[in-house]
Amino acid sequence: MTRKIAKAVLSFAVILFLLFLNLFGLGDFLYPDQASLFEGERLESVLCFSCESVAPREEKVLAFGVIPIKSVNVNFYENKEVLCGGDLFGIRMETKGLLVTGIDSVTSGDKSLCPGKDAGLKKGDILRRANGVELNHASAFSKLLAKSEGKPIRLDLEREGKALTLFLTPAFTENGYRAGLWVRDGAAGIGTVTFIDPQTGAFAGLGHPVCDSETGIPFPLGSGTVCHAKVDRITKGGEGAPGELKGTLDQTRMGVLEANTKSGVYGRLDANTPKNGTAVPIGLKNEVKTGKATILCTLDEKGKQEYEIEIEEIIGKDRDSKNFILHVTDQRLLSQTGGIVQGMSGSPILQNGKLVGAVTHVLVGDPTRGYGIFIENMLSAMPE
Repeated sequence: MTRKIAKAVLSFAVILFLLFLNLFGLGDFLYPDQASLFEGERLESVLCFSCESVAPREEKVLAFGVIPIKSVNVNFYENKEVLCGGDLFGIRMETKGLLVTGIDSVTSGDKSLCPGKDAGLKKGDILRRANGVELNHASAFSKLLAKSEGKPIRLDLEREGKALTLFLTPAFTENGYRAGLWVRDGAAGIGTVTFIDPQTGAFAGLGHPVCDSETGIPFPLGSGTVCHAKVDRITKGGEGAPGELKGTLDQTRMGVLEANTKSGVYGRLDANTPKNGTAVPIGLKNEVKTGKATILCTLDEKGKQEYEIEIEEIIGKDRDSKNFILHVTDQRLLSQTGGIVQGMSGSPILQNGKLVGAVTHVLVGDPTRGYGIFIENMLSAMPE
């Protein structure tokens, strides 16, 4: 009888303990909803909790090894070294379709008409096809308008990720048939390489997409190349006035662009392009801490240099970008640039000997501060 009572008391105590865990959310406190691990690693056992894999990307937290408390989604990353970037590179992109950057009126006789607005077009639309013909160059669209004789043109386009079909009727002007549309079919600029895969030559840079300056819309990449670039002069940043690295692009091709994503640009170096950089391990987001760190960037002919920064605050572990705030503390960098400037996007961030992120944006009100992206977010968006 005594044993039965003891077992009953023990069972009751276990039930009360589990109720306590669920009531106060101890499992949620000790374990996140999502975690990042290197391949072969497991979530650590804490107190009476242990973990077991129940799916390729899921681990279940168990109390006393048998009672499930919660599930954790796990992202696994290959534990390998990459070549740390910091070098400038030039970007040349051609869009997949035409990006509408503006809509104006045109003069037709004594009338002011706006064919684009009348058709329902908006800034940021991506024109894919006109009368079934692929649109990749603005000149081709102009020729189609010129030959239209004022007849409606069927436009297949993309707006905020959704496919639409509209009909545009060009207006006759003294310069021929016009639509009153401003469109972009390409972009060029400079940025900083974040890392290179030494085995494949795949690389990542910028930490944010290449966007149209008028609309803020990411360019829909059709094709693109990367080349060497050099700094000609530096415009220092100030309060409310972001600075910039002014540079020139070399005509010598280094490789191709493969993706323009919210986490950066990606591509692959040509076989004859040297793969420069020091091999460093990757640091996942759970390893990133507030405190001292360094960045690598190129400001002149001396090549890439390492500068001290402070990671001040982790602000968005679940965001795709702008995951933490950094503060430039190195007087050498401050004297040259005033802090973070355009062209430094993609500069690798090192902490405790690991590549943990990249510089993305400057805080307009304070150029000594900016945002960083976790390196694992850049790895997650990298094309296969």
